[in-house]
Amino acid sequence: MLVLSAAPAGAQGSSTAQATGSGGAGQTTPPAPASAPAATATPHLLPTWLQIHAEQRTRYETIDARYRPTEVGSDQQLDFRTRFQVRVAAGKVWAYTEIQDARITLDDSASTVGAGAVSNTKVEQLHAGIAWKNLGRAKVTVQVEGGRFSRDIGSRRLISRNVYGNSTTAYDGAIARVGTGTWSASAILTRPVFYTYPALTRDARFEKLRFGGLYLTNSKIRQANAELYAFVWRDGASAPAATRRRLNTIGGRLLGQFGPGRRAEYETELTFQNGDVGPRAQRAWMQHAQVGYNFPGTPWKPRVLAIWDYASGDADPTDTKNGAFDALIGDRRFEFGPIGLYGLIARSNLVSPGAWVIVKPTAPLEMWLQVRGLWLDQARDRWRSVGLGDATGRAGRHVGTQYEWRTRYRFTSHFDFDGGLTVLDESHFVEVLKPSPHGRAVHLYAGLDVHF
Repeated sequence: MLVLSAAPAGAQGSSTAQATGSGGAGQTTPPAPASAPAATATPHLLPTWLQIHAEQRTRYETIDARYRPTEVGSDQQLDFRTRFQVRVAAGKVWAYTEIQDARITLDDSASTVGAGAVSNTKVEQLHAGIAWKNLGRAKVTVQVEGGRFSRDIGSRRLISRNVYGNSTTAYDGAIARVGTGTWSASAILTRPVFYTYPALTRDARFEKLRFGGLYLTNSKIRQANAELYAFVWRDGASAPAATRRRLNTIGGRLLGQFGPGRRAEYETELTFQNGDVGPRAQRAWMQHAQVGYNFPGTPWKPRVLAIWDYASGDADPTDTKNGAFDALIGDRRFEFGPIGLYGLIARSNLVSPGAWVIVKPTAPLEMWLQVRGLWLDQARDRWRSVGLGDATGRAGRHVGTQYEWRTRYRFTSHFDFDGGLTVLDESHFVEVLKPSPHGRAVHLYAGLDVHF
């Protein structure tokens, strides 16, 4: 059962850079780009209690047109991200650290750059843990960890270790888990780590931020793996009063595979949110649904999915209620296309049906084509990922259609390629509101990842 990390409880003790879009048994969401596996030192080179891993990713991105109000024209950047990870273990106890250096170059003079792209050299993870395994007749495992983490939780839509981004999300705190091979209960109490830019010091506005909650899973029924969660987010008194968040987020996910050879699959997730954003009362919700079918015995082993994503928007930005869903620190890339220079879809004020086809012509090669329609849930609310909006609502709700082609190839166990092309076919909403009348968003990227 994968619960809070990509490794079995007590075996790895950390989510190293092997995030694959998973978080629960039977995960049906197409995987995020797999970065390097956990540290796997050759036995005759290092003792069994020591694991060392390193990786370096270089990626080039370019986009023809941008839509944020302060951005005009094309942009490009060359990303560099280097990680060094060490794990030591002795019996029930382990300690893990990850150092990350993230930088960019070749960006244009008008590039929008922030701490999500550049971190310089930072301690990304530094935590220790202890696990007691196979307790009692039920074979229960109890695991407790404390320190700094970068880790996936559940579907990754709310809490994630973002893989595509150049600089990765982290949080300080403690995580405890109790469970068996078919069920688990996890508790988390943390403070997410946010940095200023360009100083890259800890952001004082979030000094009092606290985030925590409970996450429950049950995978006893293969056709209906279930997850329930309740998270609390408090920006605290150090955050600006006008945007200060006090959010309660509760939800659940049901997913499974069924039929001959488990070829058919489904997933649905429903999340509700209340609380306050500044002086306004928060009432929002999010839903994801998908059904799919796998054809493992045919050439290229196609996997076909119909997908639906909804996240509420704010019907009236001038009243005392806020309806825009807040995705906390969730990942977008594994479902909504590249972030970085692109990042045109966010899980807020969104209605997006689509289709997805994934093929594997050979074992090391995976390709996919995704087509998504994009609408705003509320016409008077902003296009949340970009910031464009029409307070009158007359520009309409239809943003456009997104087409994404992606290719991943593993040359060796230590050398991967990841590249893609994403195009937005604009609607009337974008055409009348975008800062520049010229061009449209065509994003291209190619990256190489070396790891050992």
